[in-house]
Order: sequence, then structure tokens, then C-alpha cells
Amino acid sequence: MAKLAKLFKQFVVKAEVDSDERTVTAVITTAAVDRDNEVLLPKGADIDSYLKNPVVLWAHNYGEPPIARTLWMKTGRGKITAKAKFADTEKAEEVYQLYKGGFLSAFSIGFIPLDSHPPTPDEIKKHPEWAAARRIYNKWELLEFSAVPVPANPEALATAVKTKELNLTAETQEELGIEEEEKTYTSKNPIDKANNDEESDPNPATIETLPVIKTAAIIDTTRHIVTVKRKINPKKFAKQIVCCIKGRMYY
Repeated sequence: MAKLAKLFKQFVVKAEVDSDERTVTAVITTAAVDRDNEVLLPKGADIDSYLKNPVVLWAHNYGEPPIARTLWMKTGRGKITAKAKFADTEKAEEVYQLYKGGFLSAFSIGFIPLDSHPPTPDEIKKHPEWAAARRIYNKWELLEFSAVPVPANPEALATAVKTKELNLTAETQEELGIEEEEKTYTSKNPIDKANNDEESDPNPATIETLPVIKTAAIIDTTRHIVTVKRKINPKKFAKQIVCCIKGRMYY
């Protein structure tokens, strides 16, 4: 028997938040044609197994603790509505504040399709919008539903984080696609560094033995390359060669 595939469907909704209960009530799926050109019929949902462990996850992450639990779920012909109470954890509080502030407005369900078919002519006649659909899921089992990191207004969310209106961990900011604020660093001018090499050297004794008369730096601004030219004192250079040949490491 072939293994049944696990699928996910995302829906952007208007969530109702109760601050006293720390709950969010929202439509988690509808009978509308989705972006995959598919229809998930709410009346075909099997939620019995889900209600035995009614967890709400963050971004379908099965490896992390749930952020909320479902208090109740209502199924109808055109939609499924659920009310979730958020847990008392750091991640759950972050996500709850995102919905409360209107920064998040999407939920996504995880399910296993049990029966599906292309829309029939009679179905299209009854539901003209189904003409664009390639598949109708008329029976399916709900596994869980998740809050998902799809900002309703990315710019407003980024501003709220920057102004400390929202305090989110670095991990959550990354999941939401909030870029880290750029930092600018300055460095010394390459010309100054090249010209001041002798002055900044912490070992003046070494400077006296160097066969360098003058140092100049040329910058190629088109390639960002610094070329350093040095003039060598021929007499000192020859003396160093002789000393090295004789095994003397001093001059």
C-alpha cells in the first residue's frame, strides 16, 4: 500500500484576538480555489484524531513544542474556524504578540489527503470558479494547523522590531525574514598607513637595519589595489647578502 503524502495549505485570514484569554480565533481553511489551483473541501475533513491532541505548531515544526492548543473547532460547508489559546513560553508569547499587533495574519494546515478527483462538469456548473481547479480534495485528515511566518505587512513588522515595539529573538527575526541592521566600520586610509609604517613600528631597532630609504603608495581606485614601491640602498642590501651567506643573522 502506497504511503499517504502529507500536504500543507496556507490561508491568510483576519484573526480575532482576545487579550484577556490570550487566544486567537481564525478561519484556518476554506473551500476557495488556492494558489495551487486546488480545493480543500471543509465538509470532507476528518478531525477526530486531531481533537485528541489539538496542538498548534509554529511553521509546521514537529520537532519543537507547540505554541498553542485548540479550545474548539467548527467545521462547515465553506470553512473551518478554530480558537487557539497560546502557551506560556517565550516563542508562544512572541507569536501571540505578532497576531495581536496585526503583523501576522496567516495560518496553515497540515493534512493527509484520503480522496480527491479533478472537478467534474457538473461540479464546475455548480461552482464556476472550480473551472480553474485541477484537483478537489473531498476527504482528508487534519494532522495539525500552524501559525506561519508570513508577515501581513513586512515593512511595518521590521519597523516595530527596530523601534523595540516588538521584542523578538534573533531566531524568530530570521524566520520572519527581518534583515539584521547593517553596521558601518571605518579603517585608516591606505596611503596614511603606507607612509606611517616606519613611525608606527613598535621596534625601532629593526627599522635601523632595514635597507629602505623611502616608501610610497599608489592606489588604483578602479581596482581598489594598493601598490607599495620601495627604493633599496644597494650597499646595505649587498652587505645583508654577504652576512646571510656567512651564516650571520645580524648586520
